[in-house]
Amino acid sequence: MDEEIKKEEPDAEHKKTGKLTFMEKVFACFSLFVFLFVFYVTLDANKYEAQVRAMEGEGRVGVNPTSERLDFGDLSRGTAAMRTVTVTNDTFIPFFVSVVRIGAMRNLMDVEPNNFILRKGTEERIEFTTYMPASAEVDHMYTGRVFVFKIPAPFL
Repeated sequence: MDEEIKKEEPDAEHKKTGKLTFMEKVFACFSLFVFLFVFYVTLDANKYEAQVRAMEGEGRVGVNPTSERLDFGDLSRGTAAMRTVTVTNDTFIPFFVSVVRIGAMRNLMDVEPNNFILRKGTEERIEFTTYMPASAEVDHMYTGRVFVFKIPAPFL
């Protein structure tokens, strides 16, 4: 019984003083590093609004060129439109590039290439192709967001 009390005493004393053990400090530093890395990657991502309107008729395409968003204009059912974004790496380390799409545009848009390595001193064109299906609701605006994440990958 005395042994059990002696084993509990160091834990009780540890909790009273509030000092962190070595492993707790390592875990806290690692967690902080991961949080800051994710925060940096999220802030550094290129963010675009994406939109397209379904219109009546056949083979009709209304273009609305802009560099601030991926606006595919007005598309009649059964037609497609393409927009491009150029990603450049002017740094000394390669990047892993990943494109994430959310919203209603996610199902209408194809991305080529996606999830690739961008070597130092190179650039790559990402093509976003939107196809308006025959089942699309006429005069409906489909919207979404596109995030282009550039994650440093020094060991690739």
